[in-house]
Amino acid sequence: MRNRRHLRPAVSLLLTGLSTLLTLSLVVLVIRSRAQTGPKNNPPAALAYKLTPGPYAVDTFDQTLYDARRKKDLGVRILAPKSGGHFPVIIFSHGAGGSGKNYFSLTQHWASHGYVVIQPTHNDSIALRREKGEPLPSGPGELIQEYRFNYEDWINRVADIRLVMDSLADFEKQIPQLKDKIDQKRIGVGGHSYGAFTTQMIGGVRVSIPDRPQAQNFGDERPRALLLLSPQGKSENGLTESSWQNVNRPMMSMTGSKDGLGPLPNWRKDPFTYSPPPDKYFVFIDGATHMSFTGALAEPAGAQGPRAQLFARMTQGTDQKAIFDYVKIASLAFWDTYLKDEAKARVYLKSNSLVDYSNRGLQLERK
Repeated sequence: MRNRRHLRPAVSLLLTGLSTLLTLSLVVLVIRSRAQTGPKNNPPAALAYKLTPGPYAVDTFDQTLYDARRKKDLGVRILAPKSGGHFPVIIFSHGAGGSGKNYFSLTQHWASHGYVVIQPTHNDSIALRREKGEPLPSGPGELIQEYRFNYEDWINRVADIRLVMDSLADFEKQIPQLKDKIDQKRIGVGGHSYGAFTTQMIGGVRVSIPDRPQAQNFGDERPRALLLLSPQGKSENGLTESSWQNVNRPMMSMTGSKDGLGPLPNWRKDPFTYSPPPDKYFVFIDGATHMSFTGALAEPAGAQGPRAQLFARMTQGTDQKAIFDYVKIASLAFWDTYLKDEAKARVYLKSNSLVDYSNRGLQLERK
């Protein structure tokens, strides 16, 4: 009994220490969590460039193009303002395994602000492969490996984007609601993940492909601006430090602190780092994952599919809706600057308004 009495003060002291340590740990966790939750203290709406839906109601059309040279059909989804006007075009390339029907929250936002958005479904689409009865990858890792060294698929994706640009006049003839709406001289191309690589290729990066002359260029001069969401850096997909040296058109790259599919997020900064000025932008969002840019994680939990719910559990402590708001704001300001020549958008991109709106939840670099 004497030994137990002597132990009680020590045990009490130990428990007190553990309690203090636990309290401090919880405080640190709360601070970290709050640091990633997005806008706080209701920042002025004026700091958020066109975050609310735009003035145009949006029509959606599904169309199939035929490429006689490759003997293949290409399905596309088109979002366009219902009312009249002559609108710039954004062609958006999906990530590995996705489809032209994904990213609706983002592409609809652009269309509501006066853009014709065209989303092709590439051959790697899981939905398309399932529809065709083709074998499917066992998981994301196998899917990524499928395209990482599939040079022909890289080239076919670029050919898909070219086919869409070649077909703009045909869309106006085939779809009455699009008559006189498409401005073929103002074209932007964007993409997420594998689609960001497709965008880089159409934008003129030089890639090394075995059994071909070094530094192949598959670029097309028609796009005026390029948007890269979760792009690839050097030492991947045939990219080197010199790959971007001739990418002279405006380009915005985005990634985040949790964008961990592949190498570290800093690797995704390479397109910005190695491309020449001017008109280059890099957006780094604290708490953004690889899937934050799709818009799926910003939806209410009940509306998310099983895979999105898995990613949501991995991103606890972050405000994914706020993060996706930053994506919408930055991307639209970029498109408005370089496809519509809007002075207010240009001033916004050159200011710190988005950084202030995020309460320092993102970094915006320019050159």
